[in-house]
Amino acid sequence: MKAVKAILLIIGGIFFANIVAATFIWPPSTEAAGKPKAVVNSATRQGQDPWMVNERYNAPYREQLHKGTLETLDKPWASFCTDEGHGFLIRSIDNYYWQREAQVGSYERTYGEDARRYAVKAWTTTDDNRIARLISETYGRGYFSLDELQAYSRQALAEQVKGIRVSARPCAS
Repeated sequence: MKAVKAILLIIGGIFFANIVAATFIWPPSTEAAGKPKAVVNSATRQGQDPWMVNERYNAPYREQLHKGTLETLDKPWASFCTDEGHGFLIRSIDNYYWQREAQVGSYERTYGEDARRYAVKAWTTTDDNRIARLISETYGRGYFSLDELQAYSRQALAEQVKGIRVSARPCAS
C-alpha cells in the first residue's frame, strides 16, 4: 500500500513538473495562430520564394519521373497483358500519382498556399497532360481498373476517368 502511494506521489510530481515547465519555462508561442513563421533559407536570401531551395532537386526528378512514366505508357499495349508488364504498369501509375500528390502536399504543409499553387503548376506540364491522356486511354481500353491502384492514385485518377466507358478487357483471353 505504501509503495502504491509512493508511485502515485512520484507520478503526480512529474505531472505537476510538466505543467509548471510548459507554463513558465517553455510557454506557447505568441505568434498569431495560422500565420506561418517567415522562412529564411538560401532561396529567400537570394530574393526567391522559400520553396525554390528544393527546386534544384525536385525539377530534375519530376522530369525523370515524366520520362519513365511515358516510357511505360508508350510500350505496346499487349505488354500490359503479361503479369510482369501489368504489374509494371500499375506500379508506374501509382508511383506517378504518389510523387505528384506527395510533392504538392509537402509544399503546402511546409510553405503554404502559394507554394501549393506553384507545385500544382509544376505538375501541369505538357508531359503531365500527355501522361494523363495515355493513362485515360489505357484505362478506357481495359488494361487496368481503378481497384488495382493504391488509394491515392485511385482518388486522383477517378475524377480524370469519370465518364470514360471501359470498352473491352483485352487481356481476358
